[in-house]
Amino acid sequence: MNDNQMYDAIVIGTGHSGLVAAHYLARAGWSVLMVERRDMVGGTCVTEEIFPGYRGSSVANSSHSLDPRIIADMELERFGLRFTRPELGSLTMFDDGRALAPWPNRERRHAEIARFAHGVADIDGYSGLLRFFASVARTMDISFYDPPPSLATVASRFRTPEEQQAFESVMFGSVAGIIERYLASPELQAFFAGTAVATNFVGPRTPGSGYLLLQRPLWEQSMKRVGTHDENELMMRNAAPLGGIGAITEAMAESNRALGVQILTGVEVAKILVEGHRAVGVALEDGREFRARRVLSNANPKLTLTRMLTPAELGEDVYAQAKRINMKGSSAKVHLALKGTPRFAAASSEEENRLFLATNFRVAPSIDVLQNAYNEAVMGRWTERPTISGIISSALDPSLTPPGCHFVSLSIRGIPYHLASGTWDEQRDDLGKAVIATLEEHVPNLTDVLHDFHVYTPLDLEREFALAEGNGAHGDIVPGQIFDSRPMPGCADHRTPVESLYLCGVGTWPGNFMSGVTGYNASRRMLADARDGRVGSTTTTRSKQ
Repeated sequence: MNDNQMYDAIVIGTGHSGLVAAHYLARAGWSVLMVERRDMVGGTCVTEEIFPGYRGSSVANSSHSLDPRIIADMELERFGLRFTRPELGSLTMFDDGRALAPWPNRERRHAEIARFAHGVADIDGYSGLLRFFASVARTMDISFYDPPPSLATVASRFRTPEEQQAFESVMFGSVAGIIERYLASPELQAFFAGTAVATNFVGPRTPGSGYLLLQRPLWEQSMKRVGTHDENELMMRNAAPLGGIGAITEAMAESNRALGVQILTGVEVAKILVEGHRAVGVALEDGREFRARRVLSNANPKLTLTRMLTPAELGEDVYAQAKRINMKGSSAKVHLALKGTPRFAAASSEEENRLFLATNFRVAPSIDVLQNAYNEAVMGRWTERPTISGIISSALDPSLTPPGCHFVSLSIRGIPYHLASGTWDEQRDDLGKAVIATLEEHVPNLTDVLHDFHVYTPLDLEREFALAEGNGAHGDIVPGQIFDSRPMPGCADHRTPVESLYLCGVGTWPGNFMSGVTGYNASRRMLADARDGRVGSTTTTRSKQ
């Protein structure tokens, strides 16, 4: 069965970037159809009932980077979105039972840093490290709202020997090397290193691992240019959506429906329809076909280019290049259902424990622990002491769970997709138990209040959410996969070699997690191409058929 309507655009996938893009296209008067393989909108930004009666953020946990302009333009509050602002932005826990709480209040934060510092040099070094990355961001002089520059263009802006050294240390050195120049305290080192390796398949001593710490300063600079900047040093302040992360995408979907966007869920795209080297619609697994003047994919770019297109449609050489896009995943998810309230060992009072419950917390004891997790993953193994970051949405919104209970969403790093031995179906529960044992070192009553646990291995994330190899960023955000090489050289600025086919997911520049900026930029590119009478394709040379 086919739909006879001709849409102006079809959007594949209802992750947040696709929802943002659909909004701006519909706002410009386009007819838009969205198709989603799961039974609910949101992609990885969803709130789900993992256990009976327990709801929470199931994959993505945080929305620190969500663009304020997008929130306003989509009128998300009008469509039910409500934020709460926890007093504490994050918590990093160490093996000795202590924890670093970087309070939003500057004076209180400095006192906390002094508690872990090895002398005055560390106190100055903490600020010096932040100034270093801010300086590199300013010299880089790029905007996340503009088309991606080339590496050569960016490098040419670093002119003095000092600037060149800074650029090379971020792009080609390790984050551990940078951090150790400024800080001697293992705890302060771990605080920064844990942020740098989050989501990426790198260790703190991997070349290029410093770039992720540059992502926030670059985003701050980009927002300054458009007047939405809100100083938030390393995301010390946090805004959490009531209802879990899915409350954001649900509000986005309602905003789209109000503009006439049609959203179909529970339907999977089998292929992108191509005629005369131009995308003309999509064919679903159930046999239906939908036609459009343009197609926008919010799906993983590698899957879009190599599973939804044939080598003949994309071009043999370009298809081979797309197959080489690196998608090594390094993440798993563990969810906990608790009958009772967890108690953090680092909390000195009930009031402090309440503040800890409401924030993003992380188990990242040292650079060595982070590096060991990466080393093991490279060998196809997972460490018994994994790196953990988590959130307890029910501490902010008790309606998500039964009274007095909690839902804990844990992101586990350094977990390989490819195992050296055995299978993930065999090792799933063992990973969950190792995570629980590690977290219990910092939450001593965890076993007492634990009701049940659930695990998404990297393979499960691929199966359930179409995250290739479990890579939540649709490709690591590291040198070689940024600027005009994201997702690959010759396939940037949201266009593809297939006319009228565009990309908008976080696998495109600038990535930037849950900001919505890739969807915003893709919609602007499509609208501009339509105004200019362009069919919308890159200039990548196609191989002869």
